[in-house]
Amino acid sequence: MNVCDAPQPQYLPDLVLDIIFSNLKLSDLYSCMLVCRNWNRAINRGRSELWKLLCRRELTEELLNSKDLSSLQSHKDKLRALYNSWNPEDCSKYISVSNHGFTFISRLNKDRFINGYHVIDNFHSSTFPMFFPGIVMMSTDMIRTKTGYTTGKHIWEITFNGPLGGVAMIGVSTKEAPLHCIGFKPLLGANKHSWGWNLVSNDLEHNAISHGNYPLLKNAPKYKLGEKLLLVLDCDNGTLHFEKCDVFLGIAFKNLPKTKLYPSVSVVHSDSNVSVLYISNTGSARQQSGQTQF
Repeated sequence: MNVCDAPQPQYLPDLVLDIIFSNLKLSDLYSCMLVCRNWNRAINRGRSELWKLLCRRELTEELLNSKDLSSLQSHKDKLRALYNSWNPEDCSKYISVSNHGFTFISRLNKDRFINGYHVIDNFHSSTFPMFFPGIVMMSTDMIRTKTGYTTGKHIWEITFNGPLGGVAMIGVSTKEAPLHCIGFKPLLGANKHSWGWNLVSNDLEHNAISHGNYPLLKNAPKYKLGEKLLLVLDCDNGTLHFEKCDVFLGIAFKNLPKTKLYPSVSVVHSDSNVSVLYISNTGSARQQSGQTQF
């Protein structure tokens, strides 16, 4: 065959492109999308063989078929959810991330008692455990997702599966917001870098100031364990709102800054267990438009 008659790279069949692209890093796929319209189309096909191959590379078969990802229709959606899950490198040291990032658990429940003394290992980076007779350490711990956004409209499903304790905050924060503090406090919302809703008291907090009650519903019921909340971050309009059971709960915060914001949760209970699932711009009770990560 004359080399001049060989197919040009941009016109290779989809099956061939899928195999080539599946050997690339996800960070390189965006560059490939900019090469030509055909490559962009091939990569953006959510149900293509490409995303199936990438999922098998990044996720176990057990997780792909788990209930955590069962609500997501395409392999592309499942992989996107992975890259928008909890970040084990961006959380309090007393939080343990499991299930490939889809769940976190407070680690204080793994502390132990020795001869009636409560042991807290590596407290404040100490090389020796500290002993407190009959006292359980009081602290608040926070976590952020792996990916934050400055543009587009994005939706996460967040579920508290363990006890709420006295303070359980859900909202968004920047990288500057602290991840740990002593005492039981609304850490998410304690400064200018975070915005939070306390599911226990139904208060909104930002910069250590209460911004009123939420949800914006008459006789709003308290949150119950296991209920799925939708956190909807609209970066283009600078708003944050929540939905529950297909009910819009009202705008929680307006005029959010044009800086990268990350869904965040802060907890005080030692048995806290919170799951997260990025569902892009589908499933909201309100009209949506937004960007996808890839």
